[in-house]
Amino acid sequence: MSPITVAIAGGTGQLGSSWKLVKRVIVFTRQPSSATAKELQAQGAEVYDSDITPKTLEGVDAVVNALGMSASKEVNDNLAKAAAEAGVRVYIPNEFGMDLKLLGPYGKPYAHKSIMSNYARELNGGSMKVISIYTAAFLEVLFMMAPLIGVDIQNGVFNLFGDPAKPFSYNSLRDIGLSVASMVLLATRDPASIPDYVHLSGGAISWVDLAKLIEKERGGKVTINIGDIQILKEKIEKEDDRLSAGRYAFGSGAADYSANNVNELVNPGESLWKWDTIEEYVHRTKGLPTRD
Repeated sequence: MSPITVAIAGGTGQLGSSWKLVKRVIVFTRQPSSATAKELQAQGAEVYDSDITPKTLEGVDAVVNALGMSASKEVNDNLAKAAAEAGVRVYIPNEFGMDLKLLGPYGKPYAHKSIMSNYARELNGGSMKVISIYTAAFLEVLFMMAPLIGVDIQNGVFNLFGDPAKPFSYNSLRDIGLSVASMVLLATRDPASIPDYVHLSGGAISWVDLAKLIEKERGGKVTINIGDIQILKEKIEKEDDRLSAGRYAFGSGAADYSANNVNELVNPGESLWKWDTIEEYVHRTKGLPTRD
C-alpha cells in the first residue's frame, strides 16, 4: 500500500469502492449512513458528510471527483478550487465516460465536463496535476441503461444507429476504481508519468458480437435493427440530447479505445489485478445482464 492520502467526493456512488492500493482514503458523501458508506468504513475508509473546503483537504495528496451528473458546475468548480488551495498534488475531474474530443460537435451535450476540467487546470497557475480519464462504457451501467439506448436484452431486440460491427470499449466499476488509484499513485510520485488525458479499455466488443454472446449463453435469436445515424446527429444539434450523444459514440466507432489506452501503464501485464470482461459478466448473469 502507498502511504498517500486520497479524498473522494461522492465516494458512495459508483466509483468510490475500489481503493485497496491506497493506505488512507477519505470519503465525502451526503449519505454517510448508506450501506455503501458503511461498507467503505468497514474497509478502513474515513467517511464524512461535511462540506469540502481547503481546511478539510489539508494533508490530502489527491482528490477524485466522483460526484454524480446532477452536481452543478458551481459544486464541481468549488471542489477543484478547494483542492488547489489545499495544495493537493493530483486532481481527477469527473470526466469519466466518452472522450468528447473524438465526438467532435456531437459531444456538445457533455461539453460542460470539458469546461470544468479546463477550469481545474488553470488553478494555481496549472501547478496541480489534472488527469482526465475516459472510460467509454461502464460495464454494469451499460446493461442497466440498455433499454434507454434501444437495447432490449430481455426480448432480444437491439435498435441501433450507425455500424453495429464497430467495437466500443468498456470498463467495470471495479476496474475504473483500481485504475484511478494506480494513476494517483504514479502521478503523486512523478506527475509526468501519467498523461493529462488518458483512455482506459478493460475490454472492447461490438453490438454484433454482444448479440452473438447473448445468443450463445441463453439460446434464441437477437434481432438487430439499424437506424440512420443522421437522426442522432440532428437530435444532438437541436436538443443537446445526452443519450443520443452516447449512441452516436457507439455507432460511429468513437468509443473504441482498445488501440490507445494506458492499461499497461496502470496495470502492467495484469500484475495488479485481472480486468473484468463482458464475456464473464454475461456468463455470470446467464445472458440476462440486467439482472445483475
